[in-house]
Amino acid sequence: MHKFRDNRLHVFQRKGSKFFYYRWFVDGRYITRSSKTDNLALAKSIAENEFDRARFSKNQPNPHGKNHYWAEAETLLLKKLELDPRRISRVKTYQIKLGILRQFFSDIPIENIKTTTIENYITWRKTVYKPQRQNFHKSASPSNKTISRDLDVLRKILKIAVREEWISKLPEFTALTVIANAGGWFSEEEWNTLRKASKQWITEAITDEERIERKYLYDFMMFMVHVGCRVDEALCIRYQDCVVAKNNQKYSYITITGGKLAYLMKPTKMVGMAGATTAIRRRKEENPNHKPTDIIFPYSPRDLLVKLLSRTNLLYDDRGQRRSAKCFRHTYIMFRLLRNVDVYKIARNCRTSVSQIEKHYGSYINAELSFSELTKMPSKGDNHE
Repeated sequence: MHKFRDNRLHVFQRKGSKFFYYRWFVDGRYITRSSKTDNLALAKSIAENEFDRARFSKNQPNPHGKNHYWAEAETLLLKKLELDPRRISRVKTYQIKLGILRQFFSDIPIENIKTTTIENYITWRKTVYKPQRQNFHKSASPSNKTISRDLDVLRKILKIAVREEWISKLPEFTALTVIANAGGWFSEEEWNTLRKASKQWITEAITDEERIERKYLYDFMMFMVHVGCRVDEALCIRYQDCVVAKNNQKYSYITITGGKLAYLMKPTKMVGMAGATTAIRRRKEENPNHKPTDIIFPYSPRDLLVKLLSRTNLLYDDRGQRRSAKCFRHTYIMFRLLRNVDVYKIARNCRTSVSQIEKHYGSYINAELSFSELTKMPSKGDNHE
């Protein structure tokens, strides 16, 4: 046990953990946190900064009287979300973001959250906070897009505070530059390689549990590449939402009602191609006792997909971007564009806009679509040596 700040701040190690923890006593209880480091000097610095920040915040006078804290505002926000059935699917996403924000803001009165506090959070999020799960991307720190989503949830919390008259107005939020980029996709050759490798992987399964999981992954991939919906939308589709087109056993009408954007979009029918229809049929055969209201794909096979992509050397695309299940939607769009399907029809089926497709995919598709035209007649001055 190492003591600092007149013995009021304790830095220590717990049995079985390599990290240092720190704590201080306030309002009749200990505030205990992990420094996420096994370096004592760094842990001491983190602990002192957090202790000073919390003590400074506690000493600030509140012109509105009683202080209100994060837990109270968070409870009110979740209750508000649960009242709107269109936002139920967002509750889990909010809970994840709230869990991160809570670690920084839990001891700060809502009334004392200012612009500088938000800036301190951004610094903490980039340099101190370590996720429980390995960061999905190569970068050690989260992107501005990820932090912007954090700030969106923080803004919701502060709007609750304004509504409850704890504060008079929202503080100014730091503007972060966010560059929207389309994720990677699979070329037809890569997709065929991945599909065949997945089928082979199923036959190599040693246990029934492995076989079931790998079959699930294969059907999930086939469904995604042949429908083009978002991952979070696919995880909300029920058996009753999929109806085989009349007089055509190759295509299905798939109704999308859930997902993070459900509160913005009305239920929409998407056309699932032959690969999706057969994937649905196999899921029914694998689950003969399913109910119409059961979810076809109740979870995203993220970890298993990473193993398969690593196994086939397809985890990264030619631009160095790491692939994920999101790439299947991008692959669907690219395949349709390469087959000269009208971009408006693709946008309508994928619940997006023509401008978004042109923005994210146009520069990559133009050269391929124009290749035959560009190579018809060489110019006189071309050098062919």
